[in-house]
Amino acid sequence: MKIPEKLKWKATGKVLGQGGQGVVHEVINKDEQNGKKYALKALSKGKPLEAYQRFYREIKAIKELNHPNIIKIFDHSNEGYDFNYYVMESIEEADTLGKLLQKEESPFLRNVLKSLNLFRQLAMVIKKCESVNVVHRDLSPANILILPDETIKVIDFGICQIEGQETITLVDENIGTPNYRAPECEFGGVGKISSKSDIYSAGKIFWSAITGLNAFAREKPLFNSASMRVMYPDQPELWHLHHIFARTVRSDPDERSSADEAVYLSDKIRDAVANGYPPLELMINTCPICGLGKLERDRQAHRFFAGNTPKGIAVYICAYCGNVLTRNEEVFLERLKSRQTLE
Repeated sequence: MKIPEKLKWKATGKVLGQGGQGVVHEVINKDEQNGKKYALKALSKGKPLEAYQRFYREIKAIKELNHPNIIKIFDHSNEGYDFNYYVMESIEEADTLGKLLQKEESPFLRNVLKSLNLFRQLAMVIKKCESVNVVHRDLSPANILILPDETIKVIDFGICQIEGQETITLVDENIGTPNYRAPECEFGGVGKISSKSDIYSAGKIFWSAITGLNAFAREKPLFNSASMRVMYPDQPELWHLHHIFARTVRSDPDERSSADEAVYLSDKIRDAVANGYPPLELMINTCPICGLGKLERDRQAHRFFAGNTPKGIAVYICAYCGNVLTRNEEVFLERLKSRQTLE
């Protein structure tokens, strides 16, 4: 697809991306002498009306969002033009998360704090989208650029939805990337598509960043065979991440967090990991205070309760530091069980 001579944009000959709806060319601005590179996305000709409507909705959404973690647009055509395009920033040293995950040196692989930072940035993007009623609908590793400092840029709002406006969907189309899209985004899916659809995708992306693997279908594996506890038995700090997955990768949107809650939760988990708090599974037998001693059940717990131990309460003493702990055994064991039965 040739860029019209009348435009100030000139192709360098490098194609940055290509898909069913169009091509992304690397371009320079004829009016600039510094040779700075940009990316021009051009919509292929002969597309159905819905494709053009969707293209201009994408332009409108990106311009309104104006967020440091969302790609910027510098120029674009208007509806009715023969050549439909927009020009966005191009970051030569950046790579998509999808490509990065294929490399052994991915900075996120089994790195809980870096992966949490990635998730938090995604949650902030979704929060910004919420503020202008935009749903991305296709968050996936392929649509996230990673800069050298591990800052992210979300790209490709090509199938975004603006809440309150009519959905633009092509015939028999699944919305989003397989295994990353929320159930309600699948063809024939039931339920409202909202920012919680993006929260679902963010949870799947988070899992992929940590594991270096492509996401799985559905939700249940994340809480048993693909859980952090099963996959990484030697890295208990990763087990804390269950709390995020339990509020993102859920089939029922009502069981997913808002973007605000996702930011808060990522900060809480980061603090728990940074301060060395043990995950729930390790608190069965290990002292959560010193992290060293074995917990031993005190069979004379009545001493601490004036001879009347409350129902369900157990008392433990750390064999190393000597601290005495009480816990409600029923609640504790129920929490442990629930971590493996979610879906």
